[in-house]
Amino acid sequence: MAYFPMFIEIENKNCLIVGGGTVALRKVQVLLDFGAKVHVVAPEILPEICAMEVMGVSLHPRAFCEEDLNGCALVVAATDDALLNHQVAEYAKNRHIPVNAVDQKEDCSFIFPSYVRQQNVVGAFSSGGNSPVLTQYLKNEMRKVLTPEIGNANEYLGSIRDRVKEQVDTEASRKRVYRKVLAQLLSDIGEGGNGSGISDDELEKLLQGL
Repeated sequence: MAYFPMFIEIENKNCLIVGGGTVALRKVQVLLDFGAKVHVVAPEILPEICAMEVMGVSLHPRAFCEEDLNGCALVVAATDDALLNHQVAEYAKNRHIPVNAVDQKEDCSFIFPSYVRQQNVVGAFSSGGNSPVLTQYLKNEMRKVLTPEIGNANEYLGSIRDRVKEQVDTEASRKRVYRKVLAQLLSDIGEGGNGSGISDDELEKLLQGL
């Protein structure tokens, strides 16, 4: 089954992880990478996860209860107990909360893709749960393309949107401007630059040259 690739915002959203082992640790790291407020519930929690309390991770060293789902935007069942993971998933689904039960595809309403991130640019891959080896390969290949410089270029393109919108009337013309700016940024990157932008004079020439 192919999963629909929907990107959602979880920054400052409450995300629950049930489980405190090595799998839970990986999920905590991913959710923190996207700015989530992570809550971990488990009778035993790895020291590595406990150390993340200074990063805002809330620790609840006890057994899971259904009330832990209150106010959650997303849930991960990451225990080594398949029955408990299933139960957590059922509770979440009944509340219409997206849930991932690790290694239990039938209990998942979403999956964690392999991804590469540079600032606000994210490239993600899914094999529908069939082949983590393949998605890891694709992730490694994408790292060759999705570099820090591409992240810089994206930030610059975002920073000029208001200016372009003010000075260029039509959507088609704006696209031409963005394509030309991107071409210059990619050329700069190809010559060893950091892709962080073009000069105001260069941008103004592009805007006036339409």
